[in-house]
Amino acid sequence: MDWDVISCVLDNDIDGLTMESCRLDGFQVCKLPHEDYPVLVVDKNHSAAGKLVRGLSQAQLDRILFYEGDEYEITSCEVVLSSGQTVSALFFDEGDMPNPIMTDWCFDTWVLQHKEFLLGQSTAYMSWYGKMSAAQADYYWQTYSEDAVEPLLAADS
Repeated sequence: MDWDVISCVLDNDIDGLTMESCRLDGFQVCKLPHEDYPVLVVDKNHSAAGKLVRGLSQAQLDRILFYEGDEYEITSCEVVLSSGQTVSALFFDEGDMPNPIMTDWCFDTWVLQHKEFLLGQSTAYMSWYGKMSAAQADYYWQTYSEDAVEPLLAADS
């Protein structure tokens, strides 16, 4: 939902992409314990607000698949645009999640409190794209700290 994160994941290759607001009925945006990013949880009584990104190439999608990791499955869905039009889309479905925190995740709160850290973490993680699998790079995602990663990035250059 954030252009800076998309730009980071796609190595600044965002020309031609568009992003528009949408909702996914039958899902709630939640967060997992000890994480700051959102996940979609099936909940027939809710609608999840999100963004529809259009214009992705296969190379861009490959980078996104690496970033999202192996724990998600790409799932087809129908989203409703702000115009009311329903369109087919894909989303990353985590399926059965361990103990999701069933509270709404707030994008604006995330921007203020967590975005800067995630951008550093994402930059470090994406530096391993093409050098190792997402499963291998997940170790670095899980152990990321700004102090510990800087020497790894410098040594990798």
